[in-house]
Amino acid sequence: MPVISYVYPNGARAASAGIFITMAAEFSAMSESSNIGAAHPVSSNGEDIKGDMAEKVLNDTTALIKTIAEKRGKNIEVAVGMVTQSKSYTSSEALKLNIVDAVVNHDELIKIISEKYNISENADIINLYPDFKQEIYNIIANPDFLAAVLFLGIILIMLEIKMPGTFVFAGLGIVCLIVFAFGANIIPINFLGIMLILLGFGLFIAEIFITSFGALTVAGLVSLIFGLRMLFDSEHSAGISVSLWVIILITGTTLLIALLIGRLIIKDFTKRPSSGPETMLDKEARVIDWENGIGRVKIYEEIWNAYSDESLLVNDIVIITNIEGLKLKVKKK
Repeated sequence: MPVISYVYPNGARAASAGIFITMAAEFSAMSESSNIGAAHPVSSNGEDIKGDMAEKVLNDTTALIKTIAEKRGKNIEVAVGMVTQSKSYTSSEALKLNIVDAVVNHDELIKIISEKYNISENADIINLYPDFKQEIYNIIANPDFLAAVLFLGIILIMLEIKMPGTFVFAGLGIVCLIVFAFGANIIPINFLGIMLILLGFGLFIAEIFITSFGALTVAGLVSLIFGLRMLFDSEHSAGISVSLWVIILITGTTLLIALLIGRLIIKDFTKRPSSGPETMLDKEARVIDWENGIGRVKIYEEIWNAYSDESLLVNDIVIITNIEGLKLKVKKK
């Protein structure tokens, strides 16, 4: 079965590995206004290859394009120039230089193929589109989606720890982490990035129990930002990384949650007790007997021993200023 390569639509380009695919076909065609070339080898993340490895890879790639050009009867010198010198050519130039077999529009291509391979022009054309599974893979392989799923999974697990018993948060969190693990099989993950993200959340939790005046929160944010930036192994994932906007959104949301939790904690610390003896502070009491700076007072239908630096009389209304064991310090209202 013959394989035909077609650089399409108008304005498309067959660059880098694209020239190998185009020239390797039994019949190669290009649409008008398209171009081909620029195939100098680079690393998987788009950076220049350094040292002896650069020469090794260049020689290997040059030999490959020579083999393809010889096999298909194409211009070897021009093909090598696209690899060694990153030269590029328009579709008309590529045709003149014998890089491709034709420059045609879509309808003309069908007619040429029909004549060349004795196929009816009315043959059924089957267009192949991604199926549902491939569409799911495309979503899961999105680095921004994976970063958001990891963030959501950690937050849900933390909520389950904070409010145990429902298992709803834990279940959803585990599902998110499973989806992230599945995506990690598609895009290489940098485990240092994951460790930095977990460290960031750990610092946020530590801020709740350790008074650092925000230092742990700042350190956690820095750790989270670097972790998200390093989450994917750029050396083996063609430069794929979490977008800046997603990093800002995740860190901003985390900071907002930390501030809300911090506000609730401060509110709890500053709030007056709602039970116990401390509720009597600043409350009024009535003196029921008093002599030489000590006596008893009545509050909440309870009688307490009390003392004061002031001279008081029976039935005086006093304010409770301090609680020392089972004694109240009072002053006259």
